[in-house]
Amino acid sequence: MATVTTNAQVAHLLRRTSFGPLPGQVDKLTRLGIQGAIDRVLAATPLPVVAPDLSDDSSDEPVRWWLGMMADARAGLHEKMTWFWHGHLTISHSKVFWWNVEWPAHLIQRQHALGSFRQMLRQLTISPGMLLYLDGDWSTVQGPNENYARELQELFTIGQANVVQDNVSNGALALAGWHVDWDLGTSVFIDEDWSRLDHKVPFLGKQVWRYDDVVDAACDHQAMAGFVAAKIWYYLVGVTPSPSRQASLATFYRSHGLDTRALVAHILRDPVFLQKRLNRPRYPVEWVTAAMAAMGISDHRQTAVDQLWQMGQLPFYPPSVAGWPVGLRWLSPSLALARAALAVDSVAIQKVADAADPVAAALHRCSMFEVSAQTRKALNQAKASMTNKTKRAAVLLALSLASPEFALA
Repeated sequence: MATVTTNAQVAHLLRRTSFGPLPGQVDKLTRLGIQGAIDRVLAATPLPVVAPDLSDDSSDEPVRWWLGMMADARAGLHEKMTWFWHGHLTISHSKVFWWNVEWPAHLIQRQHALGSFRQMLRQLTISPGMLLYLDGDWSTVQGPNENYARELQELFTIGQANVVQDNVSNGALALAGWHVDWDLGTSVFIDEDWSRLDHKVPFLGKQVWRYDDVVDAACDHQAMAGFVAAKIWYYLVGVTPSPSRQASLATFYRSHGLDTRALVAHILRDPVFLQKRLNRPRYPVEWVTAAMAAMGISDHRQTAVDQLWQMGQLPFYPPSVAGWPVGLRWLSPSLALARAALAVDSVAIQKVADAADPVAAALHRCSMFEVSAQTRKALNQAKASMTNKTKRAAVLLALSLASPEFALA
């Protein structure tokens, strides 16, 4: 078995913990060694947040803004985990359609992306965006809406197998009483007999009265830590944990107070993390951000929006409360065509054209350090068949971006 280079390990680390690698990032981190690179990734600070224009609800300006954040060379683990929570604790603009109402939830996910899951879930539960998205707005004790109480358990905390109707019904009662002020983008508790519960009810083995009791009961349930930790493990490692691995992750997460940073550090330092390279699809947001960086496209956010709309993964528009699906569907031929179409009119073309070895330059530009014999052969054949340096460079970049290796994380 060939020795895995540090470049390959660092590229893997950045594919899983950022939206890169961006050109040059692997070279810088490789100097630290792989363990030093992991330490640097874990120590990186979040990007500063300057809110986009939220005044036009029919505009995709917040989408372009977030794609710009992802493409920032300083974006790393915190941004990647914000994206994870966006797909796990979902809110969609296609239903809510008020940016100022949705924005507080996005900030909550940013604040707690590597912090306390419990605190994040408490705040999200009564955020105006979540109340509207899962129908908690004007849910009253006299007419409780059960949507959030169900999804909180099925998708957010303990899994469908652990959900029973009594807990859904009682959870909805304890969650009742909240109203969204659409103009201010805030949520308000209506403290009236007709609106809120006036006594405790059983929920997941505890007595609950208000929203924080419901969240705490879900977080304290024996299935919760394993359910969420397994999702994070899959996100970073690319495989479903075995039952014994999931149990050990649950114990670790629970013993660290549901602190996500501690869990992520634990996973990144597990030897399995470095072994599981190129074993899951690079999802569209990951692919487009890395591909545009490889091509040197830094100021065309609308290009990214258009590509991601075509590819089926646009930020702030998850297709359902379950978020985006995972798996091999993201490797379909239609997506390959969309990917290859990006490698045109690129400032990186000239850099590859001027290189002494354009094949090596194209691969390095795309941060590809583990390449199959078939991919290398296709690149070398393309190089040999063309004499025009610029056209040849464009083809080599297109082939690199459309390769099986670049399609994998």
